[in-house]
Amino acid sequence: MPPLATCPATSILHRDPAVYLENIWTNNFGDVSRVNTIEIAYCYPWKRRLGLIRLSADNQTSFIGLNSLLQHADVPNSILVVTIAHELAHYTHGFGSPLTRRFAHPHANDVVLHELAQRGLGALLQLSDEWIDRNWFSFYDRERETGWAGIASTRRQRRSQLDIQQS
Repeated sequence: MPPLATCPATSILHRDPAVYLENIWTNNFGDVSRVNTIEIAYCYPWKRRLGLIRLSADNQTSFIGLNSLLQHADVPNSILVVTIAHELAHYTHGFGSPLTRRFAHPHANDVVLHELAQRGLGALLQLSDEWIDRNWFSFYDRERETGWAGIASTRRQRRSQLDIQQS
């Protein structure tokens, strides 16, 4: 399978976050121990946030939430890859994970950017930053005006899955 960053963005089917997570973990974060369960899903279409990572109160689960707009075919795959890798960098540094905290603050001295570059994702990061700087806010506004027609919300996905399971 080619790296996910080079796969064509033709539909939401190519944007399964669990598949991306496994691919990125294997190819770029293989040296990091998974010390708890990691869940990943699309969340709200935030305007100024692409992702987040949170640790459950019992430390058993880390949750990575992704901006639901990242599943849209108009958003380059590189942005989804870099966003997930960004959250895994936080996990590695002990933010949103039970691992020992390596820094006082999650973004101190550009530690995430350095981590991504060291893991071979520097070029994708640069491409993503350029696309975001040129396109994100206009893309966001356009999608908002159309009522988020190009994305499937997590709530809608769960409801349709429940409908299928109950049938």
